[in-house]
Amino acid sequence: MEKTFYSSDYLPERTLLKERYEICNELNQTGDRIIYEGKDRILRIEVIIQEFYPAALVHRYERLRVDILDRNYEEKFYIRRESFLKEAELLEKFSQVDGLVTPIDFFEANNTVYIIMKQLGEIITLKEFQKTVGSTEQFEVLKFLQCLLPVMNGIAALHRAGIIHCGIKPDRVIILNDSTMKLLLDTGTLRKFSIKDTSLPVIFDQHYAPLEVYSTKGELGPWIDIYALCATIYYYLSGDNPVEVIERISGKKLKNLSEYNTSVFPELENVILKGMSVDIKDRYQNMEEFCEALYGAANESLGF
Repeated sequence: MEKTFYSSDYLPERTLLKERYEICNELNQTGDRIIYEGKDRILRIEVIIQEFYPAALVHRYERLRVDILDRNYEEKFYIRRESFLKEAELLEKFSQVDGLVTPIDFFEANNTVYIIMKQLGEIITLKEFQKTVGSTEQFEVLKFLQCLLPVMNGIAALHRAGIIHCGIKPDRVIILNDSTMKLLLDTGTLRKFSIKDTSLPVIFDQHYAPLEVYSTKGELGPWIDIYALCATIYYYLSGDNPVEVIERISGKKLKNLSEYNTSVFPELENVILKGMSVDIKDRYQNMEEFCEALYGAANESLGF
């Protein structure tokens, strides 16, 4: 009997995975994955289902199984599938950290891998939110720092596990309906830091990347994320992307936050600019040191 293709790469609605997770609707296809809306029939909650599906390498026949298009693609497919599985295993380790978006389940089926995330409801990125707030009063600056605390705790948890995010920027921070902030994780950028490991992500946002990521011999450590986090805070308080570090070493100045926003008090500005120092040794060396300085500055102004 001749095989026939589905009309779409997507799993059909009402498909049941692991006798538990029901496919409700496809959202989009990005990179090596298809993302669906679904529901957990056991917990009776809405979920997001990510399916490993590198479209250039695979197809789906009448059954749900993901098949490789050509035997020449086998090695590439299995390497990437293993990487996707390791992503899930890595992210699950941080499931108890409130400030990070992590899976609630993952499993292998249909010759592929699925990652299950809790549906967070309506969310907005920090980048999108900044465009709606306009000028920020001092009280709102302090409220923002309070809301950002879970994200900073999440970054600190990654660092304690020897991992740096390497991709922090305004559109990786999400805001939930209750104003809770969380950090999206992407294993395409996550890196383990050690003396022997100096590999850095190939793709990064120049406005939020420190100088060391431009070098294959760049020093990996918490200071990379601290720079990016401070640049993200800078963006929220100014409404402008910070000057790229390459331009800064060529002589272009990073504007003071107070030039954008008069409600930014000097103590806070000093902390943010120190965290964005071009030279690693001039930055805070770990999240504990940075948080102590940041909330110490806030306490000096109005107090939490």
